[in-house]
Amino acid sequence: MFSPTSIVDFLACQHLTALNRAEAAGQIQRPFFADPGLDLLTRLGVAHEQAYLQHLTQEQHLQVVAIPDEIPRTEAVERTVQAIRQGAEVIYQARFLEGEWYGRSDFLSRVDKPSQLGAFSYEVIETKLARSTKARAIIQLCFYSDLLSRIQGVEPDYMHVVLGGGSQPEKFLVHRYLAYFRKVRRELERAHGENTDPYPEPVEHCGICSWATVCDRRWREDDHLSLVAGISGSQRKGLVECGVNTVRSLASPNLPPIEGIGRQALLNIRQQARLQVKGRDEGRCCYELLEASPEKGLCSLPPPSRGDMFLDFEGDPFAFDQGLEYLFGVLTLPQDSESEPLYVPVWALDRGEERSAFERFMTSVIERRRQHPDMHIYHYGAYEETAIKRMAGRHSIFGDEVDELLRAEVLVDLYRVVRQGLRASVESYSIKKLEPLYEFNRAVQLVDANLALNTFQAVLAFGPGEEDIAEIRHAIEGYNRDDCISTLRLRDWLEERRRELEERTGTPLARPAPKAGKPTEDLSAYLERVRAVESRLIADLPTDESARTEEQEKRSLLAHLLEWHRREDKSAWWEYFRLCELTDQELQEDKVALGGLVYEGVIEQVKKSLIHRYRFPFQDHAIDRAPTVHDPRTQNGVGEIVAIDNRALTIDIKRGATSTIPHPTALIPYEIVPAKHLRESLLGIGSWVADNGIGGNGPHQAARELLLRRAPRLLGSALTDLTASNQPPIEVAKQVALALDYTVLPIQGPPGSGKTYTGARMIVELVRRGRRVGITAVSHKVIGNLLKESCNAAREARVDLQAVQKADLGDCCDDEMVTRAKDNECVAEALADGKAMVAAGTVWLWSRPEMADAVDVLFVDEAGQMSLANVLAASPAARSIVLLGDPQQLDQPQRGVHPPGAEASALSHLLNGRATIGDDQGLFLAESWRLHPDVCAFTSEVFYDSRLVSRPENARQRLNAAGPFDGTGLRFVPVNHSGNDSESTEEAERVASIVERLLGDGATWTDKEGQTGLLTLDDILIVAPYNAQVSTLAQGLPPGARVGTVDKFQGQEAPVVFYSMATSTPDDAPRGMEFLYSSNRLNVATSRAQCLTVLVASPALFDVQCKTPRQIELANAFCRYLEIAQFV
Repeated sequence: MFSPTSIVDFLACQHLTALNRAEAAGQIQRPFFADPGLDLLTRLGVAHEQAYLQHLTQEQHLQVVAIPDEIPRTEAVERTVQAIRQGAEVIYQARFLEGEWYGRSDFLSRVDKPSQLGAFSYEVIETKLARSTKARAIIQLCFYSDLLSRIQGVEPDYMHVVLGGGSQPEKFLVHRYLAYFRKVRRELERAHGENTDPYPEPVEHCGICSWATVCDRRWREDDHLSLVAGISGSQRKGLVECGVNTVRSLASPNLPPIEGIGRQALLNIRQQARLQVKGRDEGRCCYELLEASPEKGLCSLPPPSRGDMFLDFEGDPFAFDQGLEYLFGVLTLPQDSESEPLYVPVWALDRGEERSAFERFMTSVIERRRQHPDMHIYHYGAYEETAIKRMAGRHSIFGDEVDELLRAEVLVDLYRVVRQGLRASVESYSIKKLEPLYEFNRAVQLVDANLALNTFQAVLAFGPGEEDIAEIRHAIEGYNRDDCISTLRLRDWLEERRRELEERTGTPLARPAPKAGKPTEDLSAYLERVRAVESRLIADLPTDESARTEEQEKRSLLAHLLEWHRREDKSAWWEYFRLCELTDQELQEDKVALGGLVYEGVIEQVKKSLIHRYRFPFQDHAIDRAPTVHDPRTQNGVGEIVAIDNRALTIDIKRGATSTIPHPTALIPYEIVPAKHLRESLLGIGSWVADNGIGGNGPHQAARELLLRRAPRLLGSALTDLTASNQPPIEVAKQVALALDYTVLPIQGPPGSGKTYTGARMIVELVRRGRRVGITAVSHKVIGNLLKESCNAAREARVDLQAVQKADLGDCCDDEMVTRAKDNECVAEALADGKAMVAAGTVWLWSRPEMADAVDVLFVDEAGQMSLANVLAASPAARSIVLLGDPQQLDQPQRGVHPPGAEASALSHLLNGRATIGDDQGLFLAESWRLHPDVCAFTSEVFYDSRLVSRPENARQRLNAAGPFDGTGLRFVPVNHSGNDSESTEEAERVASIVERLLGDGATWTDKEGQTGLLTLDDILIVAPYNAQVSTLAQGLPPGARVGTVDKFQGQEAPVVFYSMATSTPDDAPRGMEFLYSSNRLNVATSRAQCLTVLVASPALFDVQCKTPRQIELANAFCRYLEIAQFV
């Protein structure tokens, strides 16, 4: 018999399902696995459920029908169905049974939605011990909602969770999660029917699995390659394909070259395997010291100080939706050598306590640095440094102090010291595995600690009494204390290894050079002004955020936005210096940098510049998205990237013919652009609001309307009156533009809906009526695109459109109606003198003080990619603002961590979590001029609340080809592979084969006019999430093939689109689930197609274990695609 728990177990590990099945059949026995927190969780769960039952009966006075526990299962199911048909207001402990599936829901609540039952139906409510809903709860809700729909004949709209400490249910749209649930259920049924028993690959669940010892024993019996520290799935795959199946065989000195594994990478894992085999054979943990390198490895250890601190955080990444650091553990040294180190734990059980704990921690660090200027903070792994940055951004406190710590390199990551300084015979470089080297024995056993950590995370937000979790907290404190002491012992052991290496080489090892902590730019006067305005904005705000009014919330948001640019710049600098510290090999392995460059020579001279070509080894990178690049060794620019050929693996860089810049061996992004005028503009808005309030008429009205999410205010009519007037959408848009009254108009344009077309004609109509118009966007390219279309629209309408654009020569719109301004002053003068009615430039132009009130309406294109902070900074330039864009497509690039709300784009802020803009809030362009109805149906349902429709003529579009690609709609091409992270030769070969067949067989396509023509290479778009896969695809396709990342092809279209996902499984995803499973990327990739979208991927990629509702939503979009698509 299956239950929701069966699905959760199957998601965690398919081998776990096989073991559970074997146990149920009496074939094996489960190892004893004591879980002292289980009784506590059960008791708290029952108490929470009873409290909500009491709320329903005694406070809401609802009629509740309870299904008894003690009756037989079939009778309980019959009573549930009877209560449903009779229309009970609430059904408690409802039972469901269908085939082999059985479950018990906490509550069913009657709602006013018609069904086969009559004028009503039911929705599911579950009670859960948390303040945020977990994926497990969503799985249960889907399970019950699906079975409930079979009884009432209609799918529920919503499902609900009553979280710990409250009685108000949180609701979730069923259709956003149900496809994922259906897929997982089908997979579980298939696996059960086939009696499959997959190999027990190591997964995250192993740490808390009661079968862990069984699987571990099997890995050791098999000498499985997963036991090699640091080996990747793709490397294991390549080794196995060449007959290298065990750790011992990998350790062989006669290992041949392995295709797909670089020479240095192969040497690294072979040396690791060799040392592990040696340690195993000798029965001891051994190590080897690596060659010293300046400021790397053992040379990166600063001199020990009595003021040093040893840090370890415990956190739950999913608590309260955005995570929580719930224990700050700090170990400090005594002033005398006889005393024990002092361990201080600080707990935080909610967001407010986390802020207080972080304040306490940072205050102690500042004071300790005052007393011991030479002190450092030691930690193991990147987690602590990342958490410190995250909390500084999230709470908007101690940002400058954290920046100073990072600039001065006060934080020392011992993991990097270990990995760059030595090799050890360990199966993992976690600190626990290294402890035998320095003979550290823990006071708390790891198994007990893991159980305590998981139990605590389950009760974290429920808030039980101190006596309920005292034992669990004590165990976690002991575990955390062990981690802090272990970090100290490791530091001391590494100091001994420094001395050992010095003795061996006869050369003293250098220490890292002292770094200045203070920034070179003196911002003290500016920050003093910012702090003063922030204090006035939040002066009378209640501490309890839930008690704040809407205007108070938005004043707080504005206060957080004042330092948005500084947080972004800090994060950019932190990332920049992180990349500068990487070794050459690490730069090649990094997903952002481009490493391993080899100079080829000069290929061309352009005026007084030379274009230099460099070759690079195959790798994933994101250097093509960088506005500027630097050499990490010199920390200086190297010139301008003019071309990257992912097929030939070359990059061309232009710089002056007389330049003496050394040739770089790696490139890293440099993304810091001075934002003085943007900051000052925001500060001006904040100062005015602090003096005058955020509501009412007056200066900065459009900015304040945007913050408050006010509906567009029009002269003479309401927005809903115009949208309901049965006029063509373009005419409505023009009328709305003319009626804007110191307000903000959002226009959401889904794929192919004519967003640029609409915006251009609004601009021309405004110019016709004598209005001055501004255009801005996230890039000169986007600005130029809208400006070019406006010029075309002006010619059509016979309107004299004189425009001025502030842009470099190569970025300026080349239309004869457009004049390039040499500087910002020229733009202001052209508008003031009437020489131009349209001006275009980035927000760096519009935020300048001389541009205040320069235009009547400012159009912000791709406003779903522009931050709320930047739109506000540009807002003083215009009376009203039009936001053109779509947050459901590519989102804004963001580096910093910001307080909740401050991270949003302008359009996302207005949508406030909704998929589409409301009719009273803005314009939704509901017709797609691109998508065939079969493609549009998927796009509309999954991304646009089923509001997007295809134009009637689009139904004529189709691909005319032999075989499964004939016709329209969605196709799925499953390609089985394993161990691939950012590139898949298997998928590339399949795509190349399909393209060759389509072109070779003379396929044709029919456009919306009914015209049929031969399908050419230019009619096929091939998209991938990673540059590594772009290279792999390009190398197998004919020259001239349109291949690129999702970002490259936004706004483009083709009759046929392939989306190759490259990654084998969720665990292989190199940039995490938010990147690969991004619904925005899926939307952009699949909606480029006029006729046919073809998804090419490993089927295992969609067997994803989600941990939050957000992750299920991401996976659900793909699962729905698979339900609709025709499999090839």
